[in-house]
Amino acid sequence: MAEVEAVQLKEEGNRHFQLQDYKAATNSYSQALKLTKDKALLATLYRNRAACGLKTESYVQAASDASRAIDINSSDIKALYRRCQALEHLGKLDQAFKDVQRCATLEPRNQNFQEMLRRLNTSIQEKLRVQFSTDSRVQKMFEILLDENSEADKREKAANNLIVLGREEAGAEKIFQNNGVALLLQLLDTKKPELVLAAVRTLSGMCSGHQARATVILHAVRIDRICSLMAVENEEMSLAVCNLLQAIIDSLSGEDKREHRGKEEALVLGLRKILKVVGQVPDLPSCLPLTDNTRMLASILINKLYDDLRCDPERDHFRKICEEYITGKFDPQDMDKNLNAIQTVSGILQGPFDLGNQLLGLKGVMEMMVALCGSERETDQLVAVEALIHASTKLSRATFIITNGVSLLKQIYKTTKNEKIKIRTLVTSDKTILYSVATTLVNCTNSYDVKEVIPELVQLAKFSKQHVPEEHPKDKKDFIDMRVKRLLKAGVISALACMVKADSAILTDQTKELLARVFLALCDNPKDRGTIVAQGGGKALIPLALEGTDVGKVKAAHALAKIAAVSNPDIAFPGERVYEVVRPLVRLLDTQRDGLQNYEALLGLTNLSGRSDKLRQKIFKERALPDIENYMFENHDQLRQAATECMCNMVLHKEVQERFLADGNDRLKLVVLLCGEDDDKVQNAAAGALAMLTAAHKKLCLKMTQVTTQWLEILQRLCLHDQLSVQHRGLVIAYNLLAADAELAKKLVESELLEILTVVGKQEPDEKKAEVVQTARECLIKCMDYGFIKPVS
Repeated sequence: MAEVEAVQLKEEGNRHFQLQDYKAATNSYSQALKLTKDKALLATLYRNRAACGLKTESYVQAASDASRAIDINSSDIKALYRRCQALEHLGKLDQAFKDVQRCATLEPRNQNFQEMLRRLNTSIQEKLRVQFSTDSRVQKMFEILLDENSEADKREKAANNLIVLGREEAGAEKIFQNNGVALLLQLLDTKKPELVLAAVRTLSGMCSGHQARATVILHAVRIDRICSLMAVENEEMSLAVCNLLQAIIDSLSGEDKREHRGKEEALVLGLRKILKVVGQVPDLPSCLPLTDNTRMLASILINKLYDDLRCDPERDHFRKICEEYITGKFDPQDMDKNLNAIQTVSGILQGPFDLGNQLLGLKGVMEMMVALCGSERETDQLVAVEALIHASTKLSRATFIITNGVSLLKQIYKTTKNEKIKIRTLVTSDKTILYSVATTLVNCTNSYDVKEVIPELVQLAKFSKQHVPEEHPKDKKDFIDMRVKRLLKAGVISALACMVKADSAILTDQTKELLARVFLALCDNPKDRGTIVAQGGGKALIPLALEGTDVGKVKAAHALAKIAAVSNPDIAFPGERVYEVVRPLVRLLDTQRDGLQNYEALLGLTNLSGRSDKLRQKIFKERALPDIENYMFENHDQLRQAATECMCNMVLHKEVQERFLADGNDRLKLVVLLCGEDDDKVQNAAAGALAMLTAAHKKLCLKMTQVTTQWLEILQRLCLHDQLSVQHRGLVIAYNLLAADAELAKKLVESELLEILTVVGKQEPDEKKAEVVQTARECLIKCMDYGFIKPVS
């Protein structure tokens, strides 16, 4: 009967639509939607209601209804076209273009679709032109910065972009012409340190080298204000204001147009000192006191200095200083000096690789590397072979080594007893040796795929007198662990990192897969992962997880997950690299992967999502949320726990919260029910997520009471939990519910929860229970504020 009524309501809606009574038509379609489950009819009703939305200019509703119709039938051409029209009105031109492109593919001769394609293409091009014009960029940045409701990440990005723009002549002039000085004064008036700092730095850039702008800025900002800003306690602010004043003085006096020798001399002096550190050889008596990471940090510092150079002349000057330092060390009478020179080249190759590659072209550098291989001193051999590894990642250099040094390297390999040197010589012997070395390391670590031995088949093979392969005694786990320890001690990670950087002509996809296998085996013991990170293993794994064979990418992603699960991401994947780690980890959240891969990927994502909102946003954009939610349903305790912990971090992100706020899903219900689990760790994570969700939105406090009849019982159990962390989270949830709504608070006070809060609040707070007792008391104070309970003397 309901289905028949639904069809009648649809017909009624169609009649209203023909009479242009779009409101009545919408009501008829909406009533019909509640009565039917027939997919074809549902699609028609949503599509028709979308048409009403277009007529009444309810474009958000129209787009939503059309999307629902498309979800049922992806080739519903009417729904696609209606969504396209709605999206165009909403200004989402790129999405509208995709829809009409799909329509034109399904009906190539339809003139309406072709016309819409042309119009949208023109509109998109115009929008992009305006969007990316400097004037528009400047206005957009100020809009974001002056809007108090802007997200912190957007404001930070806008501030940085404004500073960069202010340092460029064209950008500084655009800011100036677009009322920029007045807008920057508004930023100063906000008194917010990050905005004031951005304004000061932008003004400094605008003053540099331009007398007229400097004069206007000085009059606008005023010297008394500059002095008061300079006097603040914030050191970073004071220095920025000092730079502003210096830029104004230099521009007005013409001092910035003169040649500055001091800066160049400071660069020469500072760079020479860093090069001296990079060139230290620990085994020499003259070596400075070093830690294990000193040379690596010096290489990173050189890389940072080189990256910060603004133009080719500055880079040429930087290179000449390095060249003079290295060639100045060459001395036929003093082998130790030569050793320092080659060690310096090796260190630079680990920093700014392009610069290091240029230095390899200096006369005598490659020859000296090969000559040192012929030395009888192990120190000379080790430095030379280390440098050859870094040099051999370029095919042209590898060819030189093959021609001039292979015989020496083979000799070293045969004669040396130093394991570290043996590994290094293997890496550099031949341009095709990478595959062989990688295969050898796979065998050493037993990281090849081992087929499962089925006892019944073994018995059958024995019965038929077939050969049954037996495990070698030295393939047992104890021996493998011992070999892994020796490889790590010998510095295999730095060798692997060099192999990863090799030219694509040398490093094939098959070799990448082998290297990924080795890395995964080396990461097996959590205690070794710190060493792997310190030697650059985290950085080296990223390209292996993004390129190569499918098996190789999965192995590398699993190794990344192991590192990301236990390491500080800022150290393991410094700078922007950390964002590249997210995609490989999300790809491991697949039912085709094994449970351990799923589990460790979730642990890695949990660690990353706890670092910053930008990382949470990246995880969300990679569409990891549905997978994380799926694992929260898992029967496997550890997977369910890891997924819930990950969600606990993810709910801090605004877009994730919106998913919980949306109607028609069981996300909040799942989290509430997980709070009632017997597993303490799952409870703790779910309670943490629920505490943050209810703190962020009052609507979720009310929604929590509607998703399940067990909500109050679960909340009471949390507030009485014997684990203090779970109990504290339960009390925070209780406080959020009390603060959200007076009626809800009254309902809670009338339950046993009041007695629980009273008992907990009356406890004497020791060091461990302080947070728990304080939160319970805050709940009671909130009840007193409502007048539901009265204080007792």
